[in-house]
Amino acid sequence: MKYVNFCLAALFLLSLTLGASKTDKPSVGYYPGEQIPNFALNDAFGKRLDLDSYKGKKVVINFWAAYDAPSRATNVLLNDMLKSHRDLVFLSVSFDENRTVFEKTVRWDNIEPHSQFCDANGSKSKLYKEFKLNKGFKSYLIDENGVIVAMNVSPEKLESVL
Repeated sequence: MKYVNFCLAALFLLSLTLGASKTDKPSVGYYPGEQIPNFALNDAFGKRLDLDSYKGKKVVINFWAAYDAPSRATNVLLNDMLKSHRDLVFLSVSFDENRTVFEKTVRWDNIEPHSQFCDANGSKSKLYKEFKLNKGFKSYLIDENGVIVAMNVSPEKLESVL
């Protein structure tokens, strides 16, 4: 009998703590279902990117570098695909430490320059470390509320999610 009472009390306390910890907002994080953390970036050209200013819009963010062929290819493919999706904002952040390399890559790849940003701190960047890009460059689809809908989106995956 003591065991049953103990179990009932433990279940009751557990239900109270679970109920009290629920909120309407998702937790901040880097995976689907989580709120993407805000970041602001002043690139080498003086352009400012503040993710919070895109609330209310669907956003695709792609992290890449010219020296990383797969991430560069994804950047080109996403850029080309999203030209026809005017309901999505495309933001692309390069981690090339050499500004000239970044500029030439954007021109050679025929990428829309207004959506391109460069963090010249490269792998030493706070943003690079927070998003754990040393494990590979990533891209994200973010909804109007700043919640990550999908991660590592390719054009094909993006079409299926939309």
